Amino acid sequence: MSPEVIRSLGWDLISGSANAAVLGIFVLGVRRLLRRHLSPDWRLILSGLVLARLVWPWEIPSPVSLFNVTAPLLPPITAGSFPIDGWRWCLAAWAAGVVVRVAWVMVDWTRLQQRIARSQSAQSSLVDLWNEAIREEPISLRRVPIRQSQEVGGPCLAGLIQPCLLVPPNLGEQFSQKEIRLIFLHEIAHLRRRDLWLNVLLETVRTVHWFNPVVGWILQRWREDREEACDVHALSADRVSNVLYGQVLLKCLERASGLETDRVAVAWQGDPSAAPRSLVHRIQAIARFRTGRRTWIVGACTLGVVALLGLTDQEPLPPRRVWLLKTEAVLGLLSLQPRLPTV
Repeated sequence: MSPEVIRSLGWDLISGSANAAVLGIFVLGVRRLLRRHLSPDWRLILSGLVLARLVWPWEIPSPVSLFNVTAPLLPPITAGSFPIDGWRWCLAAWAAGVVVRVAWVMVDWTRLQQRIARSQSAQSSLVDLWNEAIREEPISLRRVPIRQSQEVGGPCLAGLIQPCLLVPPNLGEQFSQKEIRLIFLHEIAHLRRRDLWLNVLLETVRTVHWFNPVVGWILQRWREDREEACDVHALSADRVSNVLYGQVLLKCLERASGLETDRVAVAWQGDPSAAPRSLVHRIQAIARFRTGRRTWIVGACTLGVVALLGLTDQEPLPPRRVWLLKTEAVLGLLSLQPRLPTV
């Protein structure tokens, strides 16, 4: 590749990731401040602004842009600030990280496919409960089978083209029919939201920007909000008790020992490695859930403000000040000054 292409690729990758990191830190602060006033779906949309910033193709200068504040704090560097050999080494290190990350995901994917191949048909009682829970969904979702596997510690959705619900063999012994119905409602919410395909998008972003910890934090918050959004769907169904739903979640967490990661699957209990604080937030959200709660006003206003601040760019110097920087204009001003008479 030519030096110009190498510089352009490297600069687009670094600058785009840096801008997304600045917006990501701002979004994390807003989420923390308004957590109880924003529904999980609105928090997901706010996190989506960070992903949009990674591929944002437009430059929109604005006097209220977030980057008017952060730009003076950053070193004034450009694509030409580094020699071409430095950009070559930078892109080589980035490509090596991408290869490692892709290999990591492929290993997880292969392991999961082997688990699906070794799984067996579920008990007839579980099949009946699953068909009953999913019978009002579209035909494409009603085709998702339920299978049992000894290699999973809890219910999880797996697969893309032909997804299936994997459950442990003793699910019917550990949970009552009412509790199993709650688990199935949560998994149906994942199917309706196309979360298995969304996992592919999230992992692609994480692979490309593996070097950016802020992007990793945002994607982790995204997965946590996704689980809370599915909790809201399950709790909104008929004959669902908040207390019973929270108890079922805690029971699943106690037995979570199956999938080590949620990169290629969606587990009902969420990511077992998630921070305890996020699990506490999830339990608290379940306890205070109320049907008909309206958060769209706060969510829409917050989204509009964050988009205005984060999807615009630093405003250049106003035109009325630019002429002061020109040497000819400065010399012209000096020539117009009155001269003192000489003695």
